[in-house]
Amino acid sequence: MDELESLLATLGIEIHSKLIQKCKKYSSRFLVGSGKVDEIKQQVEESCVQHVVFDQNLSPPQFRNLQEYLKVQVSDRTGVILAIFKNHARSSAAKIQVEIAELEYLLPRMVGAWTHFGRQSGGGAMNRGMGESQIEVDRRRARSKISRLKKKLSQINADQHQQSKSRSKELSVSLVGYTNSGKSTLMRAMTDANVLVEDKLFATLEAKVRTLDPRMRPRILLTDTVGFISDTPHELIECFKSTLEEALRSDLLLHVVDISKDNYRRQIETTEEVLQEIGAGDVPQMIVFNKIDQIDDKKFLSIMKKSYKNSVLVCAQEEASVQSLRDVVYNFFEANLLAAKLVLGVEQRLQIAKVYRNCMVLESDYESNPGQVVLSVQATRANLGKFSTFLLESNLESKE
Repeated sequence: MDELESLLATLGIEIHSKLIQKCKKYSSRFLVGSGKVDEIKQQVEESCVQHVVFDQNLSPPQFRNLQEYLKVQVSDRTGVILAIFKNHARSSAAKIQVEIAELEYLLPRMVGAWTHFGRQSGGGAMNRGMGESQIEVDRRRARSKISRLKKKLSQINADQHQQSKSRSKELSVSLVGYTNSGKSTLMRAMTDANVLVEDKLFATLEAKVRTLDPRMRPRILLTDTVGFISDTPHELIECFKSTLEEALRSDLLLHVVDISKDNYRRQIETTEEVLQEIGAGDVPQMIVFNKIDQIDDKKFLSIMKKSYKNSVLVCAQEEASVQSLRDVVYNFFEANLLAAKLVLGVEQRLQIAKVYRNCMVLESDYESNPGQVVLSVQATRANLGKFSTFLLESNLESKE
């Protein structure tokens, strides 16, 4: 409930009151029991409340029943998160992604005199089939618009994929973690980049890529990604998969955790769940416990460092602390970059493309062996493991 209040504060919505009901099972009609919904209705009428928000997600029938019974605007957790995403979307891709998710969320909830879509085409009944109601027309328009937007997004994603391919020879690190855990602040500190930093949930929706240190060779790219949240709506995970694929292509994930929050363990679990869902669960990962300046108990921090072996304690406001994190990243690549040669058949185009996505290709030899290509690469041990069948182990050499 505290988190829902933070979400609503991000939208500038003032909270009048909070109600909690403990029940053995949810009501299929209203989610809450009939007595509780009458209590809500009474508060709405007495206090001129304009909006009722449920922390659980409502089914379309529950949404319709509550809207009709309470006579005010009703929302659930997904609706609130969608509204925040809509406010914070900046790029064309993010705006389209949010609009698709919003339309797919609203489609089964269209009821009565639905006015979400502008009725631009004239003719009224001339545009309807025999016996087709206005709500059916609006639903058909919604499905058509979703289809058009998905085609448009597919083209944008293809263009972005080409840009990602041009970066495939460089080492990459992605910042992942719960929303408002300090990822953007950390990125600004680590790269000296002019990255938007706001004390709001979901301030970052688009993946932002910066160079960790321009003097470093090979260059290391740092990416800031969209934050996660408990019960992240599946529609949004699906919708933002293209953005989150930056994490999939990374050599290392820095999992940023706001250690000053009481529910930091749940935040860690949520991030791990989403990473698994998008297929990034096997990418090497370090936990970065951020905002340690807000913790007075040094013994607690010491215990956390020991409990999470692959972890770093950081304060994004202190340069010495940020530099220590940079050093950890550099040391990771120095210890994990391996040199190897891979031999593939020239007809194995998909596998060759995969090598270029996951490794730094230093040299390609198509001439020594007809029908084969020998690729000299550098990559992390985890990425080389993907190509074990093509590996010449006698050429494998660790930089440790």
